[in-house]
Amino acid sequence: MLPPLTEHGLLPPGVHSASMESVQETFGRPAHSPRRRELLRKLKDYVAAVRESLAGAQIIVDGSFVMAGVDEPGDIDVILVLSPDWDFSRDVSPSDYNLIAKKRVIGKYEIHLFSVRAGSEEERRWVEYFEQVGTKWIKGLGIPEGTRKGLVKVAS
Repeated sequence: MLPPLTEHGLLPPGVHSASMESVQETFGRPAHSPRRRELLRKLKDYVAAVRESLAGAQIIVDGSFVMAGVDEPGDIDVILVLSPDWDFSRDVSPSDYNLIAKKRVIGKYEIHLFSVRAGSEEERRWVEYFEQVGTKWIKGLGIPEGTRKGLVKVAS
């Protein structure tokens, strides 16, 4: 279950584990925009495919999708956390390729994908980056500059 949102519709800073049901309840209820519901459906499809094909991978959802005050997110940002020994240069099956290739993932799921190894410096940097609230949202939603937001690790 996700913690309560702040007064600005953000999760408290940090990476919060949650089920897809909790993500749906917080960020994709029927009262939300049709765009949010469509993105949620695509996220569910992506999570199911990753669970089936990439054992042990973790999915961290970030960006404006995890900001309740953004009615029409353009897409979803995801950090795909692969095993610490993942070899990005090795050949993978076509089904795995469709889940880790940025162009395939954005085309099918409308997800901007950032793939990293678990525990890596890249993982830490992407989490830190996505905890920032973008200037566009600070101005548009009246969020104080320097505010940090939380991210969601979808429970496997």
